[in-house]
Amino acid sequence: MPKTSGTSIMAALAAGHEPTAMVGGFDHSLFGTFEDFDELSEQVAPFIYASSGVVPRGAAVIAGHMALSTLRQTYPEARFMTILREPICRLLSHWMFWRQLTDGDLAVWWPWSERVSLARQPLESFISNPILACQTDNLTLRMLLWPHPLIPRGDFIRPADDRVLLAEATRRLMIFDFLDCVENPDLWGRIETWLQRPLTRANLNETSAIPPAYRSPLHSELTPAARQLLRERSRLDLRLWQSVARDKIAAFPRVRKTAIRRCVRRYAELMRPD
Repeated sequence: MPKTSGTSIMAALAAGHEPTAMVGGFDHSLFGTFEDFDELSEQVAPFIYASSGVVPRGAAVIAGHMALSTLRQTYPEARFMTILREPICRLLSHWMFWRQLTDGDLAVWWPWSERVSLARQPLESFISNPILACQTDNLTLRMLLWPHPLIPRGDFIRPADDRVLLAEATRRLMIFDFLDCVENPDLWGRIETWLQRPLTRANLNETSAIPPAYRSPLHSELTPAARQLLRERSRLDLRLWQSVARDKIAAFPRVRKTAIRRCVRRYAELMRPD
């Protein structure tokens, strides 16, 4: 799942393996109605897979932002793991990460970058835009179930379909051999126990300071309308996250409030003038 410490965990998992024994990248689950994959630069195009049939086989470790269906079809005998994050924090972090990208960063991803650059708009506009639903609307559930007839590529999930989709996604979580939450203070220890080997920990791919042109006060972004949209875009993912967090985190009654407070503080740091 994007913005769930994935790069750090992927690097730790890959340590000790030859570079050719690891596969990473993205599949089409994250791109919604975008179709211009042939126009992507040679730096990124090789790491975007149209379907499970084109994902390289034979890797010791495969880790990336791909739907569960893609991974299971390519590596049916693999052991699967995923890490969830409190969904409002994940969505805010996702917006901030895209917002801090420079024009040079975006150029590598053209023409997909035309959508990424929408993060430079106010938060309310960003999470209101249906063209970005593939990245902003209950992303955990989307990646668990993609492709699904009740999940539109270019629009938000209908509340009328919540019950069916949530039940299916909850069943999909049971497929994972390892499942936990970023907020769990014992996360790294649990991964090491599962793998039966120590891991080297590092903070990678963190969000940098927001460029001055795109900084704005916290209160101007978290309007009542934006707060309501955050809840709507996270309503299903919150149920999934809670189901895992209750089971894995001893201090669960306090963990969500703590996570949101930390996220708000991080937002303020990234938006602070130099």
